[in-house]
Amino acid sequence: MTAVHHDEAGPSLNMGLPLSNGKLAMWLFLVTEIMFFTGLIGAYIVLRQSAPDRTLTLVDTTAPGGKVETRIHWPTPEGVHLAEWMGAVNTFVLICSSLSIVLAHHALGKRDTRKAVTYIAVTLALGCVFMVIKAFEYKAKIGHSILPGKIGDHLEHADVGFQYKATIRQQLREFFEPAGATDEVKKKMRAGHPEALKLALDIGAVQPGGDAPPAEVPMTPVRTGQRVNEVLHHYETAKDSHAGSDHAHPHLSPYVPYGNMWASCYFAMTGFHALHVLGGLVIFVIMLWMALRGRFGPQHESFVELTGLYWHFVDIVWIFLFPLLYLV
Repeated sequence: MTAVHHDEAGPSLNMGLPLSNGKLAMWLFLVTEIMFFTGLIGAYIVLRQSAPDRTLTLVDTTAPGGKVETRIHWPTPEGVHLAEWMGAVNTFVLICSSLSIVLAHHALGKRDTRKAVTYIAVTLALGCVFMVIKAFEYKAKIGHSILPGKIGDHLEHADVGFQYKATIRQQLREFFEPAGATDEVKKKMRAGHPEALKLALDIGAVQPGGDAPPAEVPMTPVRTGQRVNEVLHHYETAKDSHAGSDHAHPHLSPYVPYGNMWASCYFAMTGFHALHVLGGLVIFVIMLWMALRGRFGPQHESFVELTGLYWHFVDIVWIFLFPLLYLV
């Protein structure tokens, strides 16, 4: 009878990869995040590809030739005041921050705590730069009324189009006749904004003077939207003498086909991404606070590694968002 002997000193066998509980939990969390952002990005791609690109010709006696043409297509970056250079700078900033967190983990693995803390501080600074640039982008969107529900689109439909005309009429009336303003202030407003005043007179937002009734020109909603864009373009390019005042220019709702859908997608994708960036910055602040109190060292190597995995995921999401929103 042959006896079988087992070598107790031999290597032990393990099922799967030798993965720590923390790393396993982080990867499971990232899988859920991937599904979340995949849904957002996928919805944006489907909506963008399903938006038809066509040219409409509508009868309008106020337009040259008695007709007005408008091209209906998904908004371009220029059409929604999206600066490509800002997106490119933010992409470069996040890539550099991924490098700095890797260097922090490498330094901590070599037990060089001071260098690791320096790289973590660099990562925090780069993340803050990203958020500041994003804040300037959001401010530009708010200033140009590129917000969900604030943009004029689908004006070829009567119910939507005439509601848009009513909105523009009210905005111009509030601009030229603000509550509590004296007659002298109203006269200065009219004298200083001839382009906007002409539009206001044409759509009956204000009276031409005296007791005369408003002389409304029967413009179609599409032509009204085009005129609004022309007025807004005038204020963006001209050196207005009222620059810097509270009434530098009228904040009119622009005409951007599919603009409300674009704005909803933009703020949903970039907003959730910014929240994830903010979450990473909070963790970096906690690390630096621990370092200031002398409680951060090589024993936190796994902590830095797992945070780095999360930060790389945040960077990768932005690498997908940048070309989708800023380049095409």
